Amino acid sequence: MTSRDNWWLGLVIIIVGVVILLNNFEITQIDILWYMSTYWPVLLLLWGVSMLRGGRDGGRLVSAVIIIALGLLLLSRNLELINFNLSLLWKAFWPIILILLGISFVRGPKSQGKNNWALMGGLERTKNTWRLESGNYHAFMGGIDLDLRKAEIKEGEYYLNCNAFMGGIDIIVPSNISVICEGTVILGGVNFLGKENGGIFVTVAESQGPKDAATVIRIYGRAMMGGIEVKAG
Repeated sequence: MTSRDNWWLGLVIIIVGVVILLNNFEITQIDILWYMSTYWPVLLLLWGVSMLRGGRDGGRLVSAVIIIALGLLLLSRNLELINFNLSLLWKAFWPIILILLGISFVRGPKSQGKNNWALMGGLERTKNTWRLESGNYHAFMGGIDLDLRKAEIKEGEYYLNCNAFMGGIDIIVPSNISVICEGTVILGGVNFLGKENGGIFVTVAESQGPKDAATVIRIYGRAMMGGIEVKAG
C-alpha cells in the first residue's frame, strides 16, 4: 500500500469516526451503517486503481480490470441501478480460480528433487548449517522459513519450487549470489527482492546478479490465498 493509499484510508477512518461521534451526541442522525454497506465497493475501485498505478504488466492489468469491474458491478447493485443476482458471481468465481490454478501448474516448472511440507505447521531452516539442494516446498496453512545464508551452496544451478496455499514462505538469499524469481499469484501476494505484487491473477519475475554466474538459484513461487517473500540479506 502506497503512502497515498494510506492517506485516503486514514481520511475515510477519520470521517467515519467524526460521524459516529456526532451521532452519539445527537448532533447528526446519519445512518453510517447504510452508507458503509452501500458504498463499500468503492474500496475495490480504489484497490484496482492503485494496482494500475503500480504498473500495467499483463497479469496486474487483468487483475486491476477485474477488481474495478467487480467494484462497479457491486456498487451499481447496491444503488439499485441494476438488478444483479450475486449468487451467479460466486457460482462462476471459484471454478475460474481453480482453472487459473491449474494453468499455473501446467505452465510452471516441473517438480525438482524431494518434497518438503509445512502442513498446518512450520518448517524452519534458519539456525543451523544445511545443504542446499533443488527441491519443492509446500506450505499449506503453515509456514516455511529458509535462510540460504546458512546453507552450504556449491557452484551450479538450483531450483526451488515454492507453493503457498493459505500459508506463507519466507526465503533469505545471499546478496552476492545470482537469484532469478518467477511466480504466479492467485488471490495472494509475493515480494520478490523488494518488489511487491498481488491480486486475483498476476505473474511476476525479478532477479539479482548476473544470469551467467557460476551459482544460480531459480525460485518459482506460486501463492494462492497466501504469501511468498524472497529478500536479499
